[in-house]
Amino acid sequence: MNFLRNIPIPIIFIPLYIAILLCAECGLRKLNPDLAANNVVPDPLFHHAYKPNITFTTFPKKNDGFLPAKNVINSMGMRGPLPKEKEHTRVLLLGDSFVQADEVNFEDTFGQLLNQHFQNRMEFVSHGMVSWSPTPEFSWLHHQGFSLQPDHIVLFLCINDFFGPDIFHQTDAVYREQAIYKNGIPVAYDLPEPTWSKTLLMHSAIARLTHQLYYKFQQTFKGADSDAPFNIATETIILSLKKTHWSDKTQKNVIETLDVVRSIKKASIRFGITLHVTLVPLPFFWPDEAVTGKALPPYNWPSNFTVSQNGIEEYIRGYIDNLGVNWIDLQYSFTKAKTESIIKLYNEVDGHWNTNGHQVVYQSLVDYFDFYNK
Repeated sequence: MNFLRNIPIPIIFIPLYIAILLCAECGLRKLNPDLAANNVVPDPLFHHAYKPNITFTTFPKKNDGFLPAKNVINSMGMRGPLPKEKEHTRVLLLGDSFVQADEVNFEDTFGQLLNQHFQNRMEFVSHGMVSWSPTPEFSWLHHQGFSLQPDHIVLFLCINDFFGPDIFHQTDAVYREQAIYKNGIPVAYDLPEPTWSKTLLMHSAIARLTHQLYYKFQQTFKGADSDAPFNIATETIILSLKKTHWSDKTQKNVIETLDVVRSIKKASIRFGITLHVTLVPLPFFWPDEAVTGKALPPYNWPSNFTVSQNGIEEYIRGYIDNLGVNWIDLQYSFTKAKTESIIKLYNEVDGHWNTNGHQVVYQSLVDYFDFYNK
């Protein structure tokens, strides 16, 4: 045992340190499954996507108000069961986290409500992914979506699709730069090698907890950089204004993103598919929605702050009209619902649609397709 005396004490305790870390990692994964989840991963075909064949639960943030929601991801990386063989007119609902809807139980999502309503007449297949925009959505259509043989595609655009790469790291401008094109189609992505810290975050609950605590510390003691020339809050306000108030850079980002929608329409025509487009209404339009979320970074707005999407919506509608693409006016439906009753349509912190919001989207699409099919 004398040889142990010659070993530095810190080295002797390395196995103990490792054992403590392993116990802490296992304990965190058991106590908080959300920390253990590594549900969305880099994907060479779609930029990022769900891991196939996994099950996870989305837990509410403090004050968010929704119940834990179970998410079952199938072998295609889509939420819910695999699409059945086509029997009726099929509508593909495609978008970002608002369509992903992992904060709502699957049966309460607007896509499933539509299936219950239109049974034996139409069938709806939903696929959404956090921070997707037209470019990765086009990639997914090319590799998987068109093979589902939809008769219609409803494409859900969101205001952050139009941010520049200096505003947001997950926006269409970034995806376009990383995309590898073949015949004008983004068929793959040249993704940067993950740093050691990102790799650690992908695989360790301890690392994710440390990252969350650090982020909360920044929120509490530092806040958002309100002096930054470009930030998400500022860009959201700019896009609420008419095009004449946009910078050349903003106009370029908007036009190039909508040009991807043009390419999606062109590809859809080749498959005999009708394209419909809508813009996701955000909670910022109403003073009583997402009150807690508005006050947090990256916005740091007063809790009753309001801002519209009128500028960007007007521009998108003009562009879409010129393409001959059908427009679905969700903003009208949400405004009508808020006017007719005192009701919350969004999660308090998270800012995505709650079950009431999904009901509004569902009813809006029922009315739209009932009229369309006349």
